[in-house]
Amino acid sequence: MGENFLFSEFGQKFRNQTGIGQLMEDLGNLKPGTSMLGGGSPALIPEVEEVWRMILSKFAESGSWDSILGKYETPTGKEETLEILASLLSSETGTAISKNQIAITNGSQNAFYLLLNFYSGNFLDGSFRKIFLPVLPEYIGYLDQPIHPDSFHGILGKVNVTGEDTFRYEMDTSSWKDLNENIGCVVLSRPTNPTGRVARKEELEQILSFAKERKIPFLLDNAYGFPFPGIIYSDEKLFHSEGMIQGFSFSKIGLPGVRTGFVLADPKIIETLNKANAVLNLAGGNLGQYIALEFVRSGEWLRLSRDIVKPFYSKKRELAISLIRSEWKGKLKYSIHESEGAFFLWVKFSGLSKKISEIYPLLKENGVIIVPGNYFYPGSTEDKDPGEDSVRISFAREDQEIQEGIRKIGKILSNYTE
Repeated sequence: MGENFLFSEFGQKFRNQTGIGQLMEDLGNLKPGTSMLGGGSPALIPEVEEVWRMILSKFAESGSWDSILGKYETPTGKEETLEILASLLSSETGTAISKNQIAITNGSQNAFYLLLNFYSGNFLDGSFRKIFLPVLPEYIGYLDQPIHPDSFHGILGKVNVTGEDTFRYEMDTSSWKDLNENIGCVVLSRPTNPTGRVARKEELEQILSFAKERKIPFLLDNAYGFPFPGIIYSDEKLFHSEGMIQGFSFSKIGLPGVRTGFVLADPKIIETLNKANAVLNLAGGNLGQYIALEFVRSGEWLRLSRDIVKPFYSKKRELAISLIRSEWKGKLKYSIHESEGAFFLWVKFSGLSKKISEIYPLLKENGVIIVPGNYFYPGSTEDKDPGEDSVRISFAREDQEIQEGIRKIGKILSNYTE
């Protein structure tokens, strides 16, 4: 009976979605032995897990569980957690940041759902405004978040060949002056998911200048970056300035299950975000806020990020790149995006007789999961089939799984070389 009920436009949007919702469903229905190189979950690192055990044991010994499990925090968030996060961000950015500039959210995905809808769609002045993505490809998780369709305007990154089998997408700033769309905000992930691209400080300043000229916010997504997990393989730093709204997450440092993130923004924006959080969630989850407080207060955030997490993924990155070169050389024509951060490789192919989205079911059937590149181009109008020559590969897996997955990808794709 219930299956015949009519969905509203809002409900139908989720019923029909083909972005991250469908992909997550695919990832949850895998046969044993599959090389899972397509997800966004962080690796299980023993030294990191030991810290979580220690913190949870401390809660048990101190009797904190009554407060953690038995009451709501305010929609604003736990005051001590807000204060320590403000102190951390002040220290890392060299900017005076107060607790009323911080909002606790149920993960950065939750935060960006609200923020993207704050700054896109129908406005009170009668305009319809879009989300500007200055360097495509961009994060798959943005794809289905806006309530209104056709809410993105994205510009393809310019391919800059950096080596025999490497390249980097660069911002095409020359096209910005011709941007006639009504834009409500600019969004960038740093490091970029899927490519691992880390925007340089001067690039952030260019985007911020563009946003200030149009009197719109610049949303920066730091889920894989600073201050933690700090998976950035260069000397770039955390950057903040007036006009920016920044999202952060505890997921990639090893806490995806607690769904805790936080936002740094102007106090008026934070106030609005907290009111929306009260409507949607009543309050943020307690466990993540208590863990965050202890994690930052103890200094473990810095030790784990600098001494454990970054070196761990750096080693995995080198393994994955070396395996691609040894397994695919002479079999496939490929180019790897410069891996500057996060735990993904973005690989472009040439000379394939089929689209990657058409080959994906065969990869899945043969026991290897990647993410087809076509998911990462919201709002692109410059290319009929963007990303159909590319894949995102995660190296946050066991070495043997990475090796087997890369071997399978090479074997299957080589059947479709022209």
